[in-house]
Amino acid sequence: MSAADVMNLAKQLPDREVLNLARMLDEWTASMVDQKFASAIQSGAFDKLAAEALQELETGKTIPLDEVLHDPRLS
Repeated sequence: MSAADVMNLAKQLPDREVLNLARMLDEWTASMVDQKFASAIQSGAFDKLAAEALQELETGKTIPLDEVLHDPRLS
């Protein structure tokens, strides 16, 4: 069954069921993204980036977040 087939079936549902289906799909896709992100963390995909961030913090090369948020050039 294709996504187009599922969409055609979904169009036959009452509005309440369409909203319920959308909620379930949102939860399912969020879970898939969470699992992929967790796997990337466990595999070390972010280790180099994290080390660089910690080095920048330790050497004073960071800016407090509130300064960034209140920078008129970024508005």
